[in-house]
Amino acid sequence: MLAGSALPFLSYTGAERLSHVQKFQYKAIIPRNPAQAKAKVPDGFRVAFGQDYFSLNANDEGTVFDCADLPAASGAIAFLRLQVAIDTRQEDEVEVYLDGSDRKIGQLSIWYPTGLQIFETPLDCDITSLKNEGIRLKLLGGSDTTYYFSSGAENGSHLLIVESGGNSASVNEEWKNLLCSDWSLQPFGWTEGCTLDGLQQLYARKKDPQALQAIRRHLDLYWPDEKNLVYADLWARPRDNTFTNLEAGLPFATLAHHRPSHASVKLFLDFCKERFDAGMRFKPDGLSTEGCYTLAYPLTTLGTALKAPELYEMALLELEQRIKYLTDDGAVYNIGSISKGKTRIRRNWGRGYVWFLLGIVRCGEILQSESPLKNDPGVKRLKEVYRHYAQIAMSFKQPDHSWKAYLDQPGTRFESSATAGLAAAFAHGHRIGWLPEFSQKDLLAVYNRLLKSTTADGFLTDVTQHNAGSINLLQRGSYRVIAQYAIGFLGHIKAHL
Repeated sequence: MLAGSALPFLSYTGAERLSHVQKFQYKAIIPRNPAQAKAKVPDGFRVAFGQDYFSLNANDEGTVFDCADLPAASGAIAFLRLQVAIDTRQEDEVEVYLDGSDRKIGQLSIWYPTGLQIFETPLDCDITSLKNEGIRLKLLGGSDTTYYFSSGAENGSHLLIVESGGNSASVNEEWKNLLCSDWSLQPFGWTEGCTLDGLQQLYARKKDPQALQAIRRHLDLYWPDEKNLVYADLWARPRDNTFTNLEAGLPFATLAHHRPSHASVKLFLDFCKERFDAGMRFKPDGLSTEGCYTLAYPLTTLGTALKAPELYEMALLELEQRIKYLTDDGAVYNIGSISKGKTRIRRNWGRGYVWFLLGIVRCGEILQSESPLKNDPGVKRLKEVYRHYAQIAMSFKQPDHSWKAYLDQPGTRFESSATAGLAAAFAHGHRIGWLPEFSQKDLLAVYNRLLKSTTADGFLTDVTQHNAGSINLLQRGSYRVIAQYAIGFLGHIKAHL
C-alpha cells in the first residue's frame, strides 16, 4: 500500500461512462450508517492520497450499503467491486446479501491484496432489487477489519452495470482509457512502475497525448514537488523520502524521462551504489530477476538522462550477476543466491521470466546505442542471452497464443500478466532486431488473446496474485485476480502495433 498527497477526487455523482460498443456504468455504493463503516486506520498506517474509505468488521452481521442511483436497465448485469485501501496479507472473504430479503447474491475472495487492487463478483439479482433493497457486506476470514476506498469519480469501490450483449472491450480497447486514468494507479514500486512504463511506451512511440497527461498526473501524486517523494511501503506504512527496496526502483525509469533532476533520484542512486564496494565489486548475495527490470533498467535510463556513464556500468553488472546465478541452459529462476544457488520452486515462473527478458532487452537497447559500453563484450552478450531465453519461452507458447503461470508446467493454467509481459519483451526485441522471428502478426495474435480476458471496461483478468502467500496457492493454483499494473504491458504491445 502506498500514500501520497491529498488527491482531489471529485464527489461521486454516478455519472455514466459508456463504451461506444457496449454500455457500462460505474455506480456508487453508499454506507447506510457511515459511522459504523468508518473504523480508525491503525496507528502507523495511512490510506492512499487522503481518499475517503469505509471499513468492514468481521465481528458484526455486516455493513449495509444503499445503491439508489441505478438505471432501469432490463437484462443488465451488475458486478460489485471493492478496491482495497490497506493491504491485509490475509485470505479474506466478503459475502454479499440483498439487505431486504437476506438472499446471498455474491462473494469476493480477497486474498493477499495490494493497496488499490480491485476485486469483483457478479451479483445474482436484478438491478431493481439492488436499487430497492441495497446490499449487506459481511466479512469472513483472517482479518478482523478491512479497509476499502469509498466510491469516487475516478477510483474507488463501486457497482459496474453492464448491459447484456457480451464482452465488447476487445472491440473498443477500453483498457487504454483505464491505463490513461487514475484507475491504473498502483502502489509505489514495481506495480506502479509497470503502469508508468506502459504509459511511457504509448507516449514515446505513438505520441499519445492522453498517455502523457496520465504520466504527469501519476508523477504528481508521488512526486508532488521538486524535493519530496511521498509514498508508503507494501504494508501501508509511510516511507516518505526514503528508498530501501530494489523492487521499488522501476518508477524512476519513467521519472528519468520527465524529471531527472528530482531530489529523490539521489535516494535511488545512493541505494544502488551501496550494492558495490569501492572496487565496483558486487556485494549482495540474494538475487531476483525483478532486479533486471526494477533496478538495472532505471539505472540505464538515468545514465542517459544524467549523462552518467558509471550508471551504465552498474546496470550491466546487475544484469550479469543475474544471468550467471539465476539461469541454466534451459531455464530462468526467479530467485536464488550466489552462495546457495537457485530456488527451484521458481524455475520458469512466468512473471519472473518477464522481469528477466524485459529488463535485459530494455537495458540492452540503451547500452548498445547510447552508452560508451556499446562495444563491451558484456553488452554484446546481452543479445545472445536474450535470444536464447526468448526462444525457450516461445517454445512454450500455447495454441491460443498464450502462456501458463509456469511456462513449462501446463497444469498451472493460463496467466495473463506473463502472457502480456512476454509479448511486450518480444515486441521490443523484434523492434531492435534481436528477435526478428517474432513478427507483428505474432504480436497481434497474442494481443487479441489477451483482449478476451478483459472486463467490459477493460481491466485484465486471470492474473496470479503477487507473492505474498504460498506459491503453490497463488502461482500454481487456480486463484486469479484483476491487477491494474498488467494493463501496463498492453501499453507496450499497443505501442508496437
